[in-house]
Amino acid sequence: MSINNYLARLEQLIVSFPLVSAYNITIDRKTEEIAFISGTIEFRDGTALDFKEFLESKEGGVEKYKYAYNFRTHSEVLFRYDNSPDPRARGLKTFPYHKHLKGGKIIEFRQIGLKDVLAEIEEAYNFKEE
Repeated sequence: MSINNYLARLEQLIVSFPLVSAYNITIDRKTEEIAFISGTIEFRDGTALDFKEFLESKEGGVEKYKYAYNFRTHSEVLFRYDNSPDPRARGLKTFPYHKHLKGGKIIEFRQIGLKDVLAEIEEAYNFKEE
């Protein structure tokens, strides 16, 4: 899959969630096969999801080297997924993959994608189609 196809699918995913009120995506192309994407998705209740992914298009798909999905209300982080080598997460079985909870606790978590995060937000925060 090319980076262009990945980006088209990403945007299609975002607009398919009824809880989304607005979004922006920034694409920083390093090469034809490598890109850094970042953006913010705003939700109907005023919360937002900031995200970033560092991607490379390879035979058979797109590999995600780095990611972070930061769900917040104004400046308060509600949760964050990332795969940064955070020293506080070093003891987790899933390192470097982990989840930061409100209040600063870090827990084990598998590698995750934007679709999973949007589904969690929709379910956990009781978004309903109006």
